[in-house]
Amino acid sequence: MSQVGDLAFVFPGQGSQIVGMGRAVYEQSARARDTFDEADRTVGYELSKICFAGPSGDLDNTTVAQPAILTTSVAILEAFIESVNAKLGHRSSDGVEPRGVAALPASLRPRFVAGHSLGEFTALVAAGVLTFQDALRLVTERGRLAASRGAKGAMAAIVGLPAEEVERVINDTLPRGSAVVANDNGPSQVTIAGDSESVARASEALTKHGARKVVPLRISAPFHFPDMGRIGPDLAAFMHTLHFHEPVVPIVANVSAMPHPSASAIPDALVRHLSNRVEWLRSVRYMAERGASTFVEIGAGQVVNGLVKRIADVKLLNVSDPLSITGALSILRERAAAAPR
Repeated sequence: MSQVGDLAFVFPGQGSQIVGMGRAVYEQSARARDTFDEADRTVGYELSKICFAGPSGDLDNTTVAQPAILTTSVAILEAFIESVNAKLGHRSSDGVEPRGVAALPASLRPRFVAGHSLGEFTALVAAGVLTFQDALRLVTERGRLAASRGAKGAMAAIVGLPAEEVERVINDTLPRGSAVVANDNGPSQVTIAGDSESVARASEALTKHGARKVVPLRISAPFHFPDMGRIGPDLAAFMHTLHFHEPVVPIVANVSAMPHPSASAIPDALVRHLSNRVEWLRSVRYMAERGASTFVEIGAGQVVNGLVKRIADVKLLNVSDPLSITGALSILRERAAAAPR
């Protein structure tokens, strides 16, 4: 269908949550329904109902947002795979067959997968590193630890300045370590994290310094911030209860902007992920420079593609509901037919 090897699947993180997400695929896809039903059983409450009907205050709480975003993205991926296989005349998985991108035909298997911040956990499921249930248990524990023992504070998106400039203004304005660049999202968009007062002061200083826009994020804990690292040992201990498989496709890691070298290296990277910067600008460039010419965002909204288009000259597709699944498959088929043989 598609020219082999030119696809990157990317997944959104916290901040992409919106009431109603995943509802349309739940109603139309058996695989998506199974995913949401499995999530409800695993977390022990009706996570699906919060995704579909809110309230938004619950959905913004990090203990709910993390499993909700993972579940929605995995459900949409599963609906996409179900649609692909139905069009090829393949039966849907009975739960024993491969899940994630391993269930796609080779022509539609991505060259890379990557997730923006929390989206990296979805990428781990997509690449077969963790089962959905284990990934859900992991992000639920991560959210619980962050809320109970993690750093307190805020995050804000800064538009119009590069990471180096934002870092310089923060260092000139605030005591060292009270706020940091948490995400390098593009040539002129970053996210900062820190204690609430420091983020407010940094936001004011950056506005005076020429930032076009400062947008407080809908989060209840600051991630990719040094103080969040204090929950690292507990998260590492929890990950000893999980089984990490070798990825079926390379996963470009947030902390290094390069593929995880092996399954055994992933737990340590996920611990560093709590306190280290998300290198999204470098991650997208890495994938684009190595042949990924079409980026498919799979999840609620189009936040990640909005960042990708400012970094690389690539084709962007969005998969978030049944209509966009149909549209993406149509475009991929057309491109495959037009590709040189």
